[in-house]
Amino acid sequence: MENSIRIHVPVSVSYTALEGVLKSQLIGKYIPKPEKEVDSSPYAQILDVGIGGSSSGPNRIVLRLKIKILRTVMKRDQVDLYVLATLKYDNSSQLLYVQQFQLTSRTSSGLYNTALEVLVNNVAYNQILSKARVPVKDIINQELIKVNAMLEQGLDLKGIKLMGAVDEVTILDIAPRPDKVTFSVELKGNAEANILDLSKLLGSR
Repeated sequence: MENSIRIHVPVSVSYTALEGVLKSQLIGKYIPKPEKEVDSSPYAQILDVGIGGSSSGPNRIVLRLKIKILRTVMKRDQVDLYVLATLKYDNSSQLLYVQQFQLTSRTSSGLYNTALEVLVNNVAYNQILSKARVPVKDIINQELIKVNAMLEQGLDLKGIKLMGAVDEVTILDIAPRPDKVTFSVELKGNAEANILDLSKLLGSR
């Protein structure tokens, strides 16, 4: 029988793991991205990226971008930008991405903050956040390999030996929390159970 079992399990991914992916995607990138045959220098370069939970609403996280301003008028070696972002998951591409965002700058100058926010917001989504897409499939597939390895050998559960394989993974929901992002995952596959000890199943009477 095809996909004879369906199991719903919570899967947690730490912000540290997500941050590692974002760092590899964004650090060193220019805003906006330089284009061939266009004589225009970028406004800024991304130096570092951080990510953490937020209590401001459902599916929200905080992204911290440390950037270097390159243009003469607003030039600074280091500025921290904070992005309050709403996460969305696309099952077809299996990517976690930013759906909406609100960006703020934190320096000692209110005028500078306002000017920088206007400047960066004009290019933020297309040049920064559209690239901040996490391939959740790759992360979950690593765990799936481990699960299938255990099922291939047989998993002992209170007198039952469970064998089989998980064939398909679907993410039903996402829930960012203070220290991690939790995914509600549906596993589909095939399994067979061999009862090895009835006493463990029935318990003492």
